[in-house]
Order: sequence, then structure tokens, then C-alpha cells
Amino acid sequence: MGAGMVSTVRVLYVHSHGGSLAILSAMATAFLVSNFVCQYPWGWLADRWGRKPVLIVGLVAQALCAGVYLLITDPALFVLLRVVEGAAAASILPSARAAIADLFPDEQRGRAYGLFTAFFNLGFLFGPAAGGLLAGIGYTWVFLVAVTIRLVSAVVVWNGLPSVKAVATSSTGDARVGWRALLAVPLLAAYIIAFGDYLWIGFDLTLAPLWMRHHLGASITMIGVAYSVWALPGALLVPFGGRLADRYPRWALILVAGLAQLPMYALYALSHSIFPVMLGFALQAAFYAVVSPSVDAHVAKSSPLGRRGRVQSTYTAFGLVGALVGASVFVPLYAINYRLPLVVMGFGYGSVILIGSGLMAFSRDRTAGIHAEAALAPEEPALAALQ
Repeated sequence: MGAGMVSTVRVLYVHSHGGSLAILSAMATAFLVSNFVCQYPWGWLADRWGRKPVLIVGLVAQALCAGVYLLITDPALFVLLRVVEGAAAASILPSARAAIADLFPDEQRGRAYGLFTAFFNLGFLFGPAAGGLLAGIGYTWVFLVAVTIRLVSAVVVWNGLPSVKAVATSSTGDARVGWRALLAVPLLAAYIIAFGDYLWIGFDLTLAPLWMRHHLGASITMIGVAYSVWALPGALLVPFGGRLADRYPRWALILVAGLAQLPMYALYALSHSIFPVMLGFALQAAFYAVVSPSVDAHVAKSSPLGRRGRVQSTYTAFGLVGALVGASVFVPLYAINYRLPLVVMGFGYGSVILIGSGLMAFSRDRTAGIHAEAALAPEEPALAALQ
């Protein structure tokens, strides 16, 4: 929710403080590069130190970063702040996803990741809408509430998340599993999908608010509502998508639901109003609610027990490369014609869905596809010990 509130107004806030298009692009690049560089170290810490401490440190650091926005007047300093913010943000999703893999067996992970994504989307349902409304009063309120929410979240994690450090280090012989385990074919399939999936994040970090504001005629409040329209179907439908991921071949669900999203990119490119785009957001989110838990459950199943934090970090790192490519490539394309980034994203996403799901289907019965299952022999005792 804190991220959703800030993402609604960050670009507009920096722009109001004299930030040029070059500054906005540099901010996105700084965040993504920093996040990418810090992924593996945080994943290593999550495997060695534990999921809970990493999550708490990351949430507190993000809260502090949100407060610093209010102290900056020089636009160039926003770039430096995004470096620190990217390092802090790198700790969150990989650690949380690794914790879910620790807590649930494979036959329940689709539903578990579905519920996790549902709560994640609820944050983006209320966060951008609240950010848009608070921005009407003043940008200061957006950042102050984001600080508060993240600090409260750190307390919730401290009190509610069980320790998983013992689980993360209990697999005997796992230390001998090297980089080849992180780059096995089933995992590479997921990494490729993450790359294409994060192209939109690169667009969102640099251009999406400007696109909606200047080419679709949306007010700041409507931009927040548009983000919430994306989040609502996901929050409602992703638990159902998780159930599908536990019952049917995950590669097939990813292929069908992934390709079903492509017409929406054409809709975005052709739209002149925010309202068709909001309809597209709702439809795309409904299909993505099937893709997301299927990919997450596939990654968890293909991950060696003692390296789940690092696998999740590598998975996210590949996605960040996609976001970095998007942020770097889409800005000059946008300067030529604002429709070009949307068209390129559509082709890119369709390509990675075809390649990634094909690799999953090809490798599911091969030794590479079940390598992680062999490495997970101690998993049931570890789960029992955790419970």
C-alpha cells in the first residue's frame, strides 16, 4: 500500500520540483540498477539470516526513504534517493516469496501465492486511490502516510511471521549446489517470463502517469483510480487462479492467460481517453491473476530448499533487467510517439510468454525439471519442525 501511494504521485511530485524527463528517467534507472545489484545479497541474507529480519529491515528502510522525499529540493538528489530506495526494496518480495515456499508444500503453493498476491493487490487497490486523494490535499500527506504504513507493517511482520531460518539451512549437502541450480531450465523459463512481465514496470516508473495525464486527459485522482481498477480484479480473482495452478499444468495456464492479455496492449495504444484504458486494466488483471500464482508456484517447486531466497532474488533480478530495459528504451520511443512503448511491450510480453511456457513444458518431465524435487527430500521434516 505504501508503494502504491507513492507511485501514484512520485513522477508528478518530482516534476513539480523541477525534475525534467531526463531526471525522471535517471530516477527509474537508479532504482532498478540498485534493486538489481542488491537482489542476490538480500537473497543470501534471507537464506542465512532468516526471512523475518530481512523483511523488517527492508520495511523500516523504505519508510525512512519515503520521509526523505519531503526534505529534498534539488531534483538531482531524487536520483540518489532512488538508489537507496532500490536497495531497500530489493529485500521485500524475494524474502516474502521464499517464506511462503518454506511454509507450504507444493500442492498448496498455488493457493498460498494466490492469497499473497491478493493481499499485494489489495495494497495497490487502496494505495493509489488514497495517494491520489491525499495529493489533492497536499503531496506531504502522501509520503507521511506511506511512512506510517510501512512502520506498522514492520511491527506486523515482527509479531506474525514465524522464523524460517532453520528451514532455510536445514538441507544437508545443499551448500554444494552451485549456480547451475539457480540457472536450471525450469527456472530459466520463469526468469524469461519475469523479464517480459517487468517491461511494464519500466514504463510505469518513467512514463505511465505522464501518459495518462497528458494523452488520456486523466486527473491525478483518476490516475489513482486507474491503478485501483487494475488491482481490484487481481485481488478478487488471483486466489481462484492459485487454485487452478494447483490443479492444472502451470505452463498451459501461463500460455493461455498470457497470450489473452495481448489485445489490451493494442487497446492502450489506440485509446484517447482513460476509460477504455481502465477497462483494459481490469481485463488484463483478470488474466494476469492466473499467470502470477502459476509462475510463483513453478519457481518455488523448482527451487532447492537451502537456496530459495537466492532463487527468488535471481527471479526478481531478471525481472528488473526487463524493467531497466523498458525504462531505458521506452523514453526515447515515447518522445517519438507515445504509442510506440505500448506496442513494443505487447510484442515483448507475447514473445516471452511463448518462450517461457514452452521451456516449462519441455523441461517438466526431464531431470532438470525434477532436480529441485530430489534436493527437497528433507522438506517435510523441515515443515514439521517449523509448524
